[in-house]
Amino acid sequence: MDSGQIHVARPAKLKANFFNKTDTDYTSDESSALLGGPIAVLPESKYAPHQEPTTSGKTSSFGAVFIVVNACIGAGLLNFPAAYQAAGGIAVGTSMQLGFLLFIIASLLVLAVCADVRNSNSYQDIIQSMCGTTGNIACTICIIIYCFGTCVTFFIIIGDQLDSILAFITHDGDKHGHWYTDRRFTITILAVFVILPLCLPKDISILKWPSSVGVLGTIYVAAVVVANYYLLPANAATHIVTKPTSWTDVFAAIPTICFGFQCHISAVPVYASLKKRTVSQFALVITGALVIASVTYILTGIYGSLTFGDQVESDVLLSYDAGNVTVTVARAMILCNMLTSYPILHFCGRLAIETVYTTARGLSPAEAAHNETPRRIIETTSWFVLSLLLALFVSSIGSVISVIGGLAAVFILVFPGLCLVQYALTTTSVMGSRTLTWCQIGLGITFIAMGVFMLGESVTAAIIKDVVKMD
Repeated sequence: MDSGQIHVARPAKLKANFFNKTDTDYTSDESSALLGGPIAVLPESKYAPHQEPTTSGKTSSFGAVFIVVNACIGAGLLNFPAAYQAAGGIAVGTSMQLGFLLFIIASLLVLAVCADVRNSNSYQDIIQSMCGTTGNIACTICIIIYCFGTCVTFFIIIGDQLDSILAFITHDGDKHGHWYTDRRFTITILAVFVILPLCLPKDISILKWPSSVGVLGTIYVAAVVVANYYLLPANAATHIVTKPTSWTDVFAAIPTICFGFQCHISAVPVYASLKKRTVSQFALVITGALVIASVTYILTGIYGSLTFGDQVESDVLLSYDAGNVTVTVARAMILCNMLTSYPILHFCGRLAIETVYTTARGLSPAEAAHNETPRRIIETTSWFVLSLLLALFVSSIGSVISVIGGLAAVFILVFPGLCLVQYALTTTSVMGSRTLTWCQIGLGITFIAMGVFMLGESVTAAIIKDVVKMD
């Protein structure tokens, strides 16, 4: 990266970026307009001063808090009890989560500061302006992988909930006793007849409201975990891990924490949409949102651990008896949430694929629109089939979260770190403080190093775990 020398010549409407809105706010026409060619990168001596937003947003701070919470809380909630136990117990898991939370808040504020440099309205907008087209393409590829891995996780969770719901309905404890209750059959049927039709259209705005209700569903899950600790009889055989057996165990919770708190891609459009777009106001928004998410995660992690100890499943709901009515309702709510969340994540991934495709081929918007329908069908079908096949042969969400959780660290730390270093190097003359500049560079390098370490550790641990299983 050429320190301080990379600048972006922007068109009237940046077409290569597809996260200009929150994940559910696209329409058919807007989706088509987002397909464009590469963006020219021109050298300049230094960045211009911060630009004031050209339009005022419509989102109140109160509303913004719940949008960020919606982006935060999700499938990762189910894995927190297992992550706490694997990391060495409640104290270690909670401490890791609260400590990492400081870096999460700091990186979100870094994104807000960098967004003001060029009045950016999306995560990729920031990466483009601070790191150039190469950085933007790398970010897009990471988004594709992350969205795909998350879709696989959704399929696994759908299968988990279907198994237990069918056992509750049929009063059959053997989940594989009949062909019509077999996990691979039920996932495939629901996927083909419900999820695939929702993925094929260009416009998924119909899912906007059902997906928002998903937050209530996940909070209900946390409430059920807490309540059942007090309602269920204590199991004397439960062994609760209280300390790590090795210093490396403490890193076991990292993928789940990263996966659970990755809201950075959605948080940038939220900042852009605030009625009062200031970093201080955004700090209040993200602090409120992350407090809500943290309390939900911590309560689930603590009470799930206290209830089942080291025998807790990677999906905590699987640890409960199939006949538990409150848990069955929680499973149904999580199932509905996953059915509407998969098409949204697929939509984001598909737009990212289109960005890479049209940029690599240098297609104009008119050329990109040609044969868009068959291309969209091929992209959607390929994505759907590959993610479904992986989900059918991977039975644990912990296995997938261990990989994509590490990738989430790239969005939380690596890209914000690169942006902060570039920001520090290119605004020295404006800031006029060498000490501040070096502090910003040091923090940026720390972010990058932590993110790379978390990614490497998570992927390595996942590979080692799979090798041990095969042995």
